[in-house]
Amino acid sequence: MKRSVAFYERVKDSVYGKLSEQEIAELLKFRYTPKLEQGSSVTLMSNLVSKEPMQTFLEEVKVELNAPNLKVTASVFMKHFAFVVGIYLFALSSWNKRLCFSLDSLYIQSSKKEGNWLPEYYFKDLSIEEYTGNDRTHWRDQAIQHLFRDIMNPVLNTLTTQGNISKSILWENIAVYLHWLYEKLLDSEPESLAYEDYDFIVNQAPGKLFGPYERNPLQRYNTEPVYLSALNESIRIRKTCCFTYQLGAKRTYCNTCPLYCKQFNTGKRN
Repeated sequence: MKRSVAFYERVKDSVYGKLSEQEIAELLKFRYTPKLEQGSSVTLMSNLVSKEPMQTFLEEVKVELNAPNLKVTASVFMKHFAFVVGIYLFALSSWNKRLCFSLDSLYIQSSKKEGNWLPEYYFKDLSIEEYTGNDRTHWRDQAIQHLFRDIMNPVLNTLTTQGNISKSILWENIAVYLHWLYEKLLDSEPESLAYEDYDFIVNQAPGKLFGPYERNPLQRYNTEPVYLSALNESIRIRKTCCFTYQLGAKRTYCNTCPLYCKQFNTGKRN
């Protein structure tokens, strides 16, 4: 098969390998699992880009979440699926390593912790591409495009259809997780690799890296945090509601929810 010059340059500047035991331990906090449990409920993610399998899957997850409808289920599921973004970008920005996988090798394993549905993610035959060159801009573009255009966007599209939910809500669910990842877990100080990656993903990356978009779908959610004196902390208030408050009997709001934050000193009082 004929290869492009860009392909050979990429291979020349990359080293392929496997995750180390220490790296595996690091990724466990993002619900990565290095093996599937015997007898567990497992779903291949590539099946969920088709309407009927996604419909069946959402019906099952609806029961697990005690959700009132598929719209709420779809939104909350995307909040869980955003952990794949965490696994991928943590490796990219922390170790300069790209996880090589596709929807055909990604599995979601149902799991419960303290009564809550908390799925885990398994990558079959996972390999790692470590960038060793001097200019990682093109390499990062390809990595970001693979994550969002090839992995997240197909799942998001089917969720939108089968859950009858706005793409804006689903993209903001991803954005909220991105902010947490880079602001809380990674060194996002100016001049750091993580800061450069974060700024590129939420501000500079062109829409085409995310799918058939003219504009970056994450950019509109990169708003400045607002200080809430009642909570004594700065909150990046969401533009959309994720419907988590409709789960179960508790009706608990996220602390970034626009419905919840209305009552505080944000200029958004009723």
